[in-house]
Amino acid sequence: MEDIYEKIISDVAMEISIMSEWRRKIFKMKEKEVLEIGYENPLQLPFYIRDEVVKNKLTFYVKIVKDCPEKFDEGLIIFKFWAKEFPEICSYSGNNPDVL
Repeated sequence: MEDIYEKIISDVAMEISIMSEWRRKIFKMKEKEVLEIGYENPLQLPFYIRDEVVKNKLTFYVKIVKDCPEKFDEGLIIFKFWAKEFPEICSYSGNNPDVL
C-alpha cells in the first residue's frame, strides 16, 4: 500500500492544487486545520486521480504550512499533502492566493 501512496502523492497534490473548488476550501481553512481527500467522496476528486484513489481506498490530508523542505517563490501559500496511513509520504505545492 505504501508504494501506491508514493506513486500518486505528487499527482494528488498537483490536481487538488489546480482545482478551483479545492483551492477555495483550502484557502478558507484556519491555521492547523486539516482537510481530508479520499475515496469516500469520489465525485469531489479530480478525474485524473479518481480511479486510482477509489480503487485502492486511499485517503490523503492537506493543510497550509509556513515552512517546508522545498523552495517556493515569495508570497505563495504552501499546501502540504500527506498519506493518512503513512504521514512521512508527503508532497508540497506553492499556490498564489489571488488565483482561485
